[in-house]
Amino acid sequence: MERFKSAMVMLGILGLSACTPLEKAVNPYEENFQCKASDQSGKCIATPNAYLEARYPKLETEPIQKVNESDQRYQMVASLLDEPKKPILQPPKIMRVLLLPYEGEGEELFMTRYVYVKVEDSDWILSDINETSK
Repeated sequence: MERFKSAMVMLGILGLSACTPLEKAVNPYEENFQCKASDQSGKCIATPNAYLEARYPKLETEPIQKVNESDQRYQMVASLLDEPKKPILQPPKIMRVLLLPYEGEGEELFMTRYVYVKVEDSDWILSDINETSK
């Protein structure tokens, strides 16, 4: 019975592929999309270029190229150093500790789990030098 079902499925697939090309059966949409947007409603560009323009808006006038994420962060911090009046809150440092299974008092079994410990509190950085520390 199982062989009969699989044979019928295979015959169905072959029947579909015989009527139309397999590509049309799997993807019925046209792949040569022609953008017909007016100048007021946006641009007609490829998806990767649209993503890069949305992610890195400063690169619109320059030729679009991939920018390393660490370079982008460096540029952001460098621009903040030019404007020292903007304070930044440094997040706290958290350490994840793995506790292995162990037996407690009264024959209790404690299974593997993680404990999160705050090692360092959050702190303000890039603040005015004249301000006093905590």
